[in-house]
Amino acid sequence: LAKRGERCNASLSPKFAVLCEGDLNCKTKLIGGWGVCAPFESFAAPVLAKKGEKCNGSLPPSSARVCQEGFSCRTRLLGGWGVCARVESDVGPLPMNHVPDVIRRRRCDVAWCSYPTLNVLPYSVEFGTSEYRWVAPLADGTSKEHGAAVLLSKPHLRVNKTDAWEASYFSANRFTPDPLNSTLCSCEYVSRDAPGSPIFLSDYLIAQVPNSAHRPFAEVCAPFLRACPVDNRTAVEFFDVAFTEMYTNCLPLTEEVFIARTSGGSAPLKAAQSPLWAYVSNALAIIGFSFFALGLAFGAWGVVAEDDDQDG
Repeated sequence: LAKRGERCNASLSPKFAVLCEGDLNCKTKLIGGWGVCAPFESFAAPVLAKKGEKCNGSLPPSSARVCQEGFSCRTRLLGGWGVCARVESDVGPLPMNHVPDVIRRRRCDVAWCSYPTLNVLPYSVEFGTSEYRWVAPLADGTSKEHGAAVLLSKPHLRVNKTDAWEASYFSANRFTPDPLNSTLCSCEYVSRDAPGSPIFLSDYLIAQVPNSAHRPFAEVCAPFLRACPVDNRTAVEFFDVAFTEMYTNCLPLTEEVFIARTSGGSAPLKAAQSPLWAYVSNALAIIGFSFFALGLAFGAWGVVAEDDDQDG
């Protein structure tokens, strides 16, 4: 832990991150860059812009102009200046209706990720109806990382003639344990190159908001909401670094999982079979076994009868 005035960087992987002690926060000029530990009160508060006024939430806090509650900054260029407009009806946790069925309502194994030394691979990710969650055992064996993410914009889906596809959207996520109790606001891209090939998720961090784990995702990330680059290739050129996961063995969940639309919880999803289906499947298994046993019995009787005829 760094003291007041010392260098810090909370955006690195936990093994290399340098966090500030106590009530200090890491003051940086660039998102994801190195900064200096300083008290929260030493930061100049961003200017609040009203409806129709210019805004830019991508600048450092002392220069940023964020929109008042209920409004978001509409920009034509990512990171550029925009105008405050009323939050659209689709802002908030959204259904993953535009994400292909090969990943929606599925449980996938993470076979590889950008920081493979942090967690025990593979670990599971479950994609529900409005968010996805993961449980990843930490490599040091101390505990497990529980995380949840929601979509905050309508996914944009692109499909080509070879059935390759890519979906992009603005998202928010958080996980425990996290000493900063942060919410992460990101542009995400989910893609697959060909049927049967692995699925990749790339996450580009836009903002990390400490001490916000108790607040709704949409509320925390509203000042940073923007249109993400059109595709992952463009995002790499713009952001440079992404956290990436590779998914394999994506299997359907046994029943639709209910997920609270504004929940920030970190409990793993449960995908249990319904009792009715359990009874039906057990009954079918018993009936099948009964016919199998009767078949064996009739077969044995036929052999015995044939032997008796030959003896006679």
